[in-house]
Amino acid sequence: MDSDDWFDRSSLVKVIETIKQLHAKDEDVDLFIANYVYEKPSVNKSSVIKYTNALPQNRTFRWYDLKHFYPQQNLLMHSVIYRTQLLRNCNLELPKHTFYVDNLFVYQPLPYVNTLYYLNVDLYRYYIGREDQSVNEKVMISRIDQQIKVNKLMIDCCDVMQLKSRKLRNYMVKYLSMITTVSTVLLIKSGTEEHLQKKDELWNYLKNKNPELYKAVKHTLLGSVVELDGRVGKKVITTGYAISRKLFGFN
Repeated sequence: MDSDDWFDRSSLVKVIETIKQLHAKDEDVDLFIANYVYEKPSVNKSSVIKYTNALPQNRTFRWYDLKHFYPQQNLLMHSVIYRTQLLRNCNLELPKHTFYVDNLFVYQPLPYVNTLYYLNVDLYRYYIGREDQSVNEKVMISRIDQQIKVNKLMIDCCDVMQLKSRKLRNYMVKYLSMITTVSTVLLIKSGTEEHLQKKDELWNYLKNKNPELYKAVKHTLLGSVVELDGRVGKKVITTGYAISRKLFGFN
């Protein structure tokens, strides 16, 4: 948990009780999911991210039970609890002294997950809006090399296109598309020649590392938009990014 975030007390109690009940029935799931809340005190606003339309509730399920995720419904660090042994099994090792590794933490273990459980409670309260916060746009641009590093590690961590589960494969392509879109938008908004070269280098890295995955990412809505060239393309990208921030309330 980040130092300025917090757990809702009653929701935390329900999560712990549910995990204990599952353990007592010998149903230790690989991935436990709960809701999280964007807390923006500066504008007196809270936005709950829940998964009631996409995930079965109050029972163990598998990847084939997934339904449609809306754009704002990614499984982030704030909504996932992994079984500890699974994290050991997937050899997860986060790079030290690096921001934005929460995306790698969520992403790399997914192919090792067989059983999931969703509890519809608002557990993690995610405070956003501080000017010096790591996800503040200006701060992210100043640390763009760390964002790109994590982006590339996500590309490298597994061959997504070889996964047997179609729904897991589609979800991981969608998630990687989101992260690559964030990297691309920040590099474009910076506008320096160096950063525009890094944008092209990132997409070339994906293309050379895994051509099949590159094609899948490009065929997503986000992937097709962020690959637009020229002044009009950049305008479409930055405008879409601004609208998304307004709609979904992220920093």
